[in-house]
Amino acid sequence: MQISNVRRALYIVISILVSFALWYYVNSESSVDLTLEDIPVEFLNAETALANKGFVLIDGGDATVDLVLTMPRSMVLQFDSARLHLYANLISVNSTGTQSISYSIAYPPGVSPNQISVKSPTVQTVSVRVGDLFRKNDIEIRVNLVGNVADGYAAGRVKTLPGTLEIWGQQSDVTRVSYAQVTLNIANASATINEQLPFELYDENDQLIESSSIHSASDTVQVTMPVISATEVPLVVNFIEEPGVREDSFDYYLDVSSVTLSGDADQIAEVREIVLGEVGLSEIEDRQSITFDIPIPEGLTNLSGVSTATLTITNRAVTTASRTVTDFDYANFVEDERIVEVVTSSLNIVLRGARETLEEISAEDITALADLTDVANASGTYTVPADIRIAGDPDVGFPETYQLTVRISTPAEEALETEETGDREA
Repeated sequence: MQISNVRRALYIVISILVSFALWYYVNSESSVDLTLEDIPVEFLNAETALANKGFVLIDGGDATVDLVLTMPRSMVLQFDSARLHLYANLISVNSTGTQSISYSIAYPPGVSPNQISVKSPTVQTVSVRVGDLFRKNDIEIRVNLVGNVADGYAAGRVKTLPGTLEIWGQQSDVTRVSYAQVTLNIANASATINEQLPFELYDENDQLIESSSIHSASDTVQVTMPVISATEVPLVVNFIEEPGVREDSFDYYLDVSSVTLSGDADQIAEVREIVLGEVGLSEIEDRQSITFDIPIPEGLTNLSGVSTATLTITNRAVTTASRTVTDFDYANFVEDERIVEVVTSSLNIVLRGARETLEEISAEDITALADLTDVANASGTYTVPADIRIAGDPDVGFPETYQLTVRISTPAEEALETEETGDREA
C-alpha cells in the first residue's frame, strides 16, 4: 500500500520529536559547569560580635569570589544565580591582623546542594584584615531643613532619636568625623513630620566623608518636627486721650510689633490683637520709653521668643499756655429775687493743647462760669467750681481745676449793704 505524502511528513516529525526526547533523557543527567563571577561575600557579626571584642574589619569587607559550579544540565535552566549568597562568619575572630575566613554557599531555593559541586576555587576562604576598634559616641546630629511649612503653620523644635550618634572603626577614620547630618524636607508641611532618614558624615571643614570603614548601630536617624497652627498677632497700646491731648500729636513705635502664636486654631482665630496696656497721653511731656510684658492668652504658645515690648513715645505738639481771664458769669442758678455777684476780679488759667491751637486763643475768648449748683438755695459768700468756656469750643484741655468766689444776696440785703457802704464812704 502506498503511503501518502502527508502521512510521510507526519512520521518524519514524530521521529524527530522522539529522537530529541531520547537525547534529552540521555543527556539531562550529564554534568556541566556554570561560571559565576564577582559574587559578593556577606560578612556576619561584623557589627556585633566583632565590635564587642574591640575589633573592626579594616580591609576585605568588599571581597568577591568567582565560582565555577558543576551541576546536572537540567538544573542550569532553573538555577537563579541572583539568589545565591556567600556568607563568612566573623564570630570566631579573636585577634587583629590579616586572616583567612571560610565562607559558606547558600544556594537558591529549590536547588539541591547534593547535586552541585564546587569546581573552583578549591579553598573556600577570603582574606580580611582586622584591626583595633576606635569608638566615638557623641557625634552631633544636625538637621538640614529644606523648604518651608504651609502658610498659617509654624515649625516646632526638631528632635532626633538618638540625640547623638555612636560610630566606630579605625581611629584615623573616626577622628575625622565632626558631625552627622540628615536632610528633612518640610515643604508645605501642615502636620507633624516623623521620618526615618539616612545620615551623612562630615569633617570639621564641612566636607563629606565617604568611607565604608566607619560603622554605626543604624544607617538611619529618626527625625521628628512638630508642625502646628500659627498666626501672627499684632501688639497694640491703648492711648487715653483728653481734651487738647490727642494721639495724632504724638510719635510712637513699638520695638516688637507682633508675635506668632500657636495652639488651637479656633482659639487663635478669636485673638485679633494683644493689648499691652494703657498710656495716659496727658502724662507724656517729652520723650518716654515704657516696657510692657506681653500677655499671652492661656492655652496658646508664643513662638516668637520675646516676652516684652518697649513703647517709645514722643510728644510732638502738645504744650501749655497761660491766660488771665477777666470775663465771668455764673450757671445753674434760678433767680428768685436773689442777686449773684462774682467777687473774683481775675483768674489765671493754664490751657493745654496743640501749639497751633493755643496760639489762636486770646484772653478775650475765654469766660469763666461759676457753677452754683451746690449753693443754688443759699445766701452769702462762697467759693465754687469754675467752668472754663472758650469761644468756638476749640480742642483744648485744662490740667488744673479752678474756683471763683461769689456772693449771693436778696435785694434788701443788697440795698442795706449799699447804704452801709455809702455811710462809710461819707
